[in-house]
Amino acid sequence: MSPSGQPVEAGARAKLPRRIRAVSGILGSPGRCGCGRRGPWAFWRDLAIYFCVFSVAGHWMEIGYCTLIRFGLIPGTYDPSSLIWSDWLYPFCVYGFGAVACVLVLFPVKNRLERHFGGRVAPLLASFAANTLACTLIELAMGLVLNRPGPDGMLPLWDYSDMFCNFMGQVCLQNALAFGAAATLMTWVVHPKLAAFLRQVPEGALNLVSAGMGPVSASCFCHSLASRRGHCPSAARATRETRNRRFLAGGNAGAFGPSRC
Repeated sequence: MSPSGQPVEAGARAKLPRRIRAVSGILGSPGRCGCGRRGPWAFWRDLAIYFCVFSVAGHWMEIGYCTLIRFGLIPGTYDPSSLIWSDWLYPFCVYGFGAVACVLVLFPVKNRLERHFGGRVAPLLASFAANTLACTLIELAMGLVLNRPGPDGMLPLWDYSDMFCNFMGQVCLQNALAFGAAATLMTWVVHPKLAAFLRQVPEGALNLVSAGMGPVSASCFCHSLASRRGHCPSAARATRETRNRRFLAGGNAGAFGPSRC
């Protein structure tokens, strides 16, 4: 029993919703993630919009990156049969999660660095270093979970063993710098401007967009998956585990800037 006479378990359950609202309010404050003070619902709705939009935008970013590989401007292997080059609306969910991570974690870190260092150059460089480290650790963790060597000893999704300054074939310097640049662009430019834009859009319009975006994204994914099964023998022969790994990792290889595009 608590000092007030109420059961301890009941008191803990009563505090839980308040704690959830408190966390949502902290994350949604302008000083933390730039999403405004419009309440928990608006905050999580905007995050859902971010996830859907950047899951597709990340696919397009991979197309641009792999185009550089295709024309020999950066190291890598061009694969014309890769999923990257077809189904342009196919969502690469890793980029959606990456955008959410930028809002919840990397943007508050950027604000803290600005307060600590002052000016623009030092916080920008420190933010780039922090973003590069964070993204590299995320890619390494994903690789260790989703990209484990098969019976033949080969990495099934991506393999950076031939890339300069790689670790276990899961991460490499080139992609670490690319990740860091993309995350820094997101935290310093894209997210602040997009958050300011969303604050100007009527709530009803955003509710309609968020309500329609989920089904549209799911339909694009299901259509793309059905097309691959019907027209791509290699995809039809792929195991369910491999398809799930590729869905989470994005594309036909790595999460960003794969060595095979």
